[in-house]
Amino acid sequence: MNSHAQSSGISPVLLSARVVWLEITRREQYFALLILMGLYLFFAVGARLAGNTQAEAVALLLNMGLWLASALAAVLTLISSVRALPMEMEMQTLYPLLAKPVARGEILLGKWLASMLAGWLCFGVFGILTVLTWTAQFPLPGQSMQMFAQSIPLQLAALGLLASSGLLLSLLLPPSVSILIGGFLYFGGGLVSNLLMTLMRDSRLSLWIDALLQYLPQFSKLCLLQRFTDGAPPLSWGEWSLLLIYSIGVTFAFLGLANRLFDRRSL
Repeated sequence: MNSHAQSSGISPVLLSARVVWLEITRREQYFALLILMGLYLFFAVGARLAGNTQAEAVALLLNMGLWLASALAAVLTLISSVRALPMEMEMQTLYPLLAKPVARGEILLGKWLASMLAGWLCFGVFGILTVLTWTAQFPLPGQSMQMFAQSIPLQLAALGLLASSGLLLSLLLPPSVSILIGGFLYFGGGLVSNLLMTLMRDSRLSLWIDALLQYLPQFSKLCLLQRFTDGAPPLSWGEWSLLLIYSIGVTFAFLGLANRLFDRRSL
């Protein structure tokens, strides 16, 4: 496989990524994402053709569409990243790719890139279709285009962080457990963290809980599309830059940990 990569000019990173992309196109479960988004678009276009363009209805449908686009992209990213390595280790298809001089880090990087880019594509296509459906009313009164522009890079960064989290979890836990934990952190981690800190505010354990929560990825701080549709003001560029730097830093920290675990894994 390595000699083939060298002769064809394809790097091991891209070969590793290609396996993930092929798996996505082959699995019927992934087409459920297309069906869900198709149902939303059918309903939204029907509402528009029926003349239901009141601000409240459009805001609800726009919020639903953008949330659905980001949520489906997150599901695709998480499942792809969690399944990538265990599937190939089980099928023993990694051996040709791991022939010298291919490093395991290159394989890991390919899986991360493939999972992240799949999520980006899903979010981009579904997000654009949602905005185009309501292009005549977009943005609604009170919604900030600056906030929208800030939310897009942070949403993409959140998907990159989710992909690295999925790879790391897949090297520590079974795939099903990894998907549950990753999904919980992405969709409910912020809410549970705030609830814990509120309940334990006066407890002696509050400092320990706060310190522990700092090591968990803060997806709720990166996913700002809800704030945009709610009409929240934009972030300061300093705060936005810190969030972007945070997401990139944690992403590569998780990739480094995953690479260390993968290097020590006997295949």
